[in-house]
Amino acid sequence: MKTKKRIRKFFPLDFYGADRGWRFVIRAYSTSEVFDALMWRSYLSVRRKDFNLLHLAIETFSYESDYSEGHVAEISGSHGALMRVKMLGPVVEVNALNNAYLEKQRECAELCPVV
Repeated sequence: MKTKKRIRKFFPLDFYGADRGWRFVIRAYSTSEVFDALMWRSYLSVRRKDFNLLHLAIETFSYESDYSEGHVAEISGSHGALMRVKMLGPVVEVNALNNAYLEKQRECAELCPVV
């Protein structure tokens, strides 16, 4: 039996990323932004603190996370049980990330002129 994978052709497309239980979405609005969205998702999954995604976000989405992964929750009444906590993750446009990157490069060029 051969199955065909259907590619979604409706935009915007959301690409979900994660970093140690913290989740975010990179949103592409056209086919030209899909590759950038995939690149940003990979980059931010490793180096999320390089960009303030909450500042760049256009909206948020809700998800559940294991708040106490690997350690006992220190909230009274939990009795050592793992807790699931509803959290909000940012939705960031590819264009906003590209602009933030260019702005960061300009600041670096101004502070560190090449000799």
